[in-house]
Amino acid sequence: MKKVPIKELREDLKEELKEELVSDSEILDKQTMGEEMYHKLEIRRDVKDSIVVIIASILYAINVNVFVNAGNLLPGGATGISLLLQHICRTFLHISVPYSLFSILLNAVPATICYRVVGKKYTLRSVLCIFVMSIAVDMIPSHFITDDLLLIAIFGGIINGVLIALILNSHATSGGTDFISMIISKKKGISVWNYIFMGNVAVLLIAGCIYGMNVALYSIIFQYASTQMINMMYKRYDKDTLFIITKKPDEVYNIILKKTNHDATLFKGVGCYKNEEKAMLYSVVNSDATRVVIMDIKKEDPDAFINYFGSKGIRGKFYYQEEE
Repeated sequence: MKKVPIKELREDLKEELKEELVSDSEILDKQTMGEEMYHKLEIRRDVKDSIVVIIASILYAINVNVFVNAGNLLPGGATGISLLLQHICRTFLHISVPYSLFSILLNAVPATICYRVVGKKYTLRSVLCIFVMSIAVDMIPSHFITDDLLLIAIFGGIINGVLIALILNSHATSGGTDFISMIISKKKGISVWNYIFMGNVAVLLIAGCIYGMNVALYSIIFQYASTQMINMMYKRYDKDTLFIITKKPDEVYNIILKKTNHDATLFKGVGCYKNEEKAMLYSVVNSDATRVVIMDIKKEDPDAFINYFGSKGIRGKFYYQEEE
């Protein structure tokens, strides 16, 4: 099977990109669209992301007051430390300190580092999330819906993970260890949520020696459920490998490039059964774009044969859209 380089993106595709509205699954690129359209799309995306962040932050605060406080759980990260410090002040010092005070102070340094390393808009949306979440935790009253600690840990963790994933997919973080995970992910190009989970487990076990292992173990269940939901819903640093056999290699390549900003390699060969010439494209893309890419390829070429699977690791240059 002979390997040949794929032809460069045609000028007509560049003109087409300037005329079309770009969805969230496509890459916003000043080089492939007009300056004015780029800024309009950027503003629209920023507004949408900010609205999602605000809503998710309020729901996160409700989850803290309904599930976490109901079971006296320690959710880990800045949220867990803030709740722990609040509990210490109330129990031993007999003073009531707002959750928001501890939360904002604990997130100040990570936010500053994130501002320098990740991006300005990303950090500002994260700060918005932290402020809304912190104030909402103080303002929204606690409400107990069950006294079953296992149900609290499982469902509270699932809801926690879903909300954090929504915030992450809106180009922000909920603060604390999320800042750390994003900084490491940006540097290494990998998902580190399982490592964050193990770090939280270590902290929870230490806290369990002080406050009781029963609460610590249920808190670990909460963290595990939350981490699994994040891994399931947040795919920025996951990668999929695509092998596509098609009669329209140029059109398929244009779809891959337009939707993901990733390149592809073209192989030409012969199908063994019918002895027909075949074109096969090989590409590695971000997992969150795989579904859209496959749908568009099947629209363009219904007879295309597509084999895709998760890529455990790659070595070499791989494009990630920079956070702003």
